[in-house]
Amino acid sequence: EIKQEQEIQALQEEYTSESGDTASMQDESELVKKTDDDLKTESEDDPNAWYHDIDVDFAGLKEQNEDIVGWIYFEDEESISYPLLYSGDDYYLRRNYLKEEETAGSIYIDGNNSPDLDDAHTLIYGHNMRNLSMFGNLKFYKTEEDYFENHRYFQLITETGAYRYEIFAYKDVGTLTGGIYTTWKYVDDDFKKFIEDSICQGSYVDADIDVDDETHIVTLSTCSYDSDVRFTVSAVRIDEHKWNQ
Repeated sequence: EIKQEQEIQALQEEYTSESGDTASMQDESELVKKTDDDLKTESEDDPNAWYHDIDVDFAGLKEQNEDIVGWIYFEDEESISYPLLYSGDDYYLRRNYLKEEETAGSIYIDGNNSPDLDDAHTLIYGHNMRNLSMFGNLKFYKTEEDYFENHRYFQLITETGAYRYEIFAYKDVGTLTGGIYTTWKYVDDDFKKFIEDSICQGSYVDADIDVDDETHIVTLSTCSYDSDVRFTVSAVRIDEHKWNQ
């Protein structure tokens, strides 16, 4: 666990930077000529906006592993800041971002989902590690008072844009198939019922959201107190920002 956490920390330092540090990640050979439209867009952009909290060097990450499709970043819990993997199966359950066997595995998207985060319901998995790495901190939603109020937002960053989510439900579940572990491609009447029955019902916090055709839900899943129980944290997309390509 310690070795992998050191590797992840090195990855964070090399391929991500805090707001305002973007220039340090580029050398002159990587800069492109900006058009008048680009400059106008940049001048209208708020440098303090949420999507500038962290900058990710996807070109460098892709050289390490093409299966890195994004980055997960908790705004008020910086210990959750990891590459997001996708292989179409559970390949990264016990493998790190370099495809090496590792007990802690990686943070990865369900194989039935699309890696571009366009699905109505996306599942993301990570282990509940004793040293609080990976999704180890998620347990605090149910064990620490006020943790939910102080840690409500996280971001999923991809090559094409950044997506901001607000957590609205969390609970223990006793099933690993069906129920909350159902992926959805688009919103329909059944999806709305699914949110009520499989996500909101049984939540440790009062859960209620408005659902429309553009609703995108992400559920984070990790181990819990029993081998047959999983702890889930569900969030709804509240904002997005597309990068200038």
